[in-house]
Amino acid sequence: MSEEILKHIKKLESMIRSCSGIGDCREAYRYSVGRMQVCPAYEHSPKFDAYSARGRLRILLGLLEGHIEPSKKLAELFYLCTTCGSCHIICHGSYHECIDLFVNNFIDHVKVWEAIRADLFELGLAMPRHTELMDSINKNNNPYFEPHEDRIKWLEGRKFPETAENLFFMGCTEPYRMPELIKTIFKVLDKIGVDYTIFHPNEVCCGSIALRIGDLKTATELAKKNIEAIEKTGAKRVLVHCAGCYKTLKVDYPNIVNKELPFEVVHITEYLEQLLKEGKLKLQKEVQEKITYHDPCHLGRGTEVYDAPRNLLKAVPGLELVEFERIRENSWCCGAGGGLKSSFPEKAIEIATDRLKEAEKIGVKKIASVCPFCEMNLAQAVEQTNSDIKIVDILEILDNVLE
Repeated sequence: MSEEILKHIKKLESMIRSCSGIGDCREAYRYSVGRMQVCPAYEHSPKFDAYSARGRLRILLGLLEGHIEPSKKLAELFYLCTTCGSCHIICHGSYHECIDLFVNNFIDHVKVWEAIRADLFELGLAMPRHTELMDSINKNNNPYFEPHEDRIKWLEGRKFPETAENLFFMGCTEPYRMPELIKTIFKVLDKIGVDYTIFHPNEVCCGSIALRIGDLKTATELAKKNIEAIEKTGAKRVLVHCAGCYKTLKVDYPNIVNKELPFEVVHITEYLEQLLKEGKLKLQKEVQEKITYHDPCHLGRGTEVYDAPRNLLKAVPGLELVEFERIRENSWCCGAGGGLKSSFPEKAIEIATDRLKEAEKIGVKKIASVCPFCEMNLAQAVEQTNSDIKIVDILEILDNVLE
């Protein structure tokens, strides 16, 4: 096998070989912290070991040692994963402050899954739908097969200043598929009096989809375009709402360009929480209802933003935040991430349905989140299961209680 083949997982061979095979990534129960089940893809599979992180790592060993050859069937196995990172959190996880096992800190499972996908993509073994999405991104700067100029069609002629204290990164999903949500986000910022602008037409897809699918060339090009465009605006702070965009800008971009970014990347809930502490965000209207909060994987496990969304909800007068059984780093994935939704939509809905059942179990009628992917997939699961659960965004709640 050529040295160039599988070059990405070869760089992570020590991680792959360090798996001790205990299998907590397949089944692990830590009731004291709400950890029931681990891998959403495994739970909705034939339950063979190959569908768990342990089994996948063993397959990677077979590839590295030449016992297995890359194939379309093998590629499908690695794309049947939301890259949610739950396997990483549970790996040798004692959940005891006095017990810290080395392997738990050494294997970055999501990094490994993205590395093998990069190898598979370069071998032409990506899922057909993923190839179509990348064609759209390269042609239209978005994965939704829409003209680039339509990224701001929903603005209906609104003008923005050339420079501002804050730059809002729109992303693709909200402008093209959830325009009412991004209108609401801007309404909240306007009500508070935030100084912000956008950088269309120079904003392009953040590249999260390219990274998760394995198209590193396109992801790098997109990152460089956005970084250069943001630098030209002179903005020192970039506000991001979409959880996938946030992780990409905050975590992935510095790794892609191998340097610290010349601007701060802040999730909008963190920014609003700071305004709340400073007394600049005043929530006055009451909301008499119970709501639960769903941790998006990119925002939670991916960037460890857990408190800001919850603190905003807790600040709403009359609102009762009822937590899921599985929360924070132990949260159950919605099923939409890692390219699973685009190639295996039925699996994504099955996983989302797990979350709906959990909401029903704790007696709430609304699930709030801050991720367009989570919200769309959960809403589609609601529709397909005829559930009476309602999916909302935290910014929608804030808009309703702000004067």
